[in-house]
Amino acid sequence: MRCTLTLLAVLTATHASAAQTTVHLQLGVTAVCELRSVTPTTVALRCTRDYQPGDLRSLPELAGQLPAGTWWLASSADAPDGGTLNIYALQPGSEAGGQIDYY
Repeated sequence: MRCTLTLLAVLTATHASAAQTTVHLQLGVTAVCELRSVTPTTVALRCTRDYQPGDLRSLPELAGQLPAGTWWLASSADAPDGGTLNIYALQPGSEAGGQIDYY
């Protein structure tokens, strides 16, 4: 009990004699996604709340992890563990392995 009263007395004295200082902080938030699952026809991403990237290939965190093809946003909902869960589907006919014509 004596230790607590001594600490309280020191804090009170320090607070009374302390000079006031103002510190300006600037915070920025960058939207990010993490890969939840990948199948040959679907990709599930958990992203920052309300973030729905339009082009999955532009996300550096997914580099080299996506099957070839064109992906479109099939559904979006609140993720149970926070953020937004986005489900992307492969556009039919855009998968790799088809015929490539060179002109």
